[in-house]
Amino acid sequence: MKVISFNPDTLKEAVDVLKNGGIVAHPADTCYGLTGDLMNPDAYKKIQRIKGRDYKKPMSIMISVPEQLNIKKYVTLNEFSAFVVNKLFPSPVTLVLPKGPAIPKHYFPDIGTVGLRVPLHDQTENLLMAFKGPLITTSANHSGTPLCFTHKEVVENFKKSKYKPDVVFEGKLTKHNKASTVIKVNKGHIRVIRKGPITASQLQSILGVPVKE
Repeated sequence: MKVISFNPDTLKEAVDVLKNGGIVAHPADTCYGLTGDLMNPDAYKKIQRIKGRDYKKPMSIMISVPEQLNIKKYVTLNEFSAFVVNKLFPSPVTLVLPKGPAIPKHYFPDIGTVGLRVPLHDQTENLLMAFKGPLITTSANHSGTPLCFTHKEVVENFKKSKYKPDVVFEGKLTKHNKASTVIKVNKGHIRVIRKGPITASQLQSILGVPVKE
């Protein structure tokens, strides 16, 4: 693991790592995250090995704010889900929607949906913009262990592991942060399938539609 500060030179270094199938740990709008190239099957496998997770347990993807204009490449939308997307992105939520045509075949081929994020975080946005493509996203910790909120916690979490992120950006997040609120978008209503920073009552206020938990 190489720990680096965040600046234009190290941003380029991190993008080069991602382009070559490597994994980067970075602060986000929720907790520290691990990210890799969605289109690279080696990155897909590597990030799962680092997490030590069940290979059938899905991970989400994230795109930049400008790439939201091309969102139908990644998810299939109807009138209602398009309304939800436009109301909730960017924010610390993950929307579970049917896969779009740009999702590669190696990415959880047995699952017809994908979790999509458009983070509300300057550094994450800079990374996405510099990479110029969709990235896998998952929390930067071993499965079943507490979330990490500083680069030091990430290093401590993985220092004895066989598989580690290649690069860790320095940073510190507030301890009250949580993993993103995960929302399944159904016909005419939404269902919270993982509680997070945005509560069901807040969602109902924003969207004006039924919210189930």
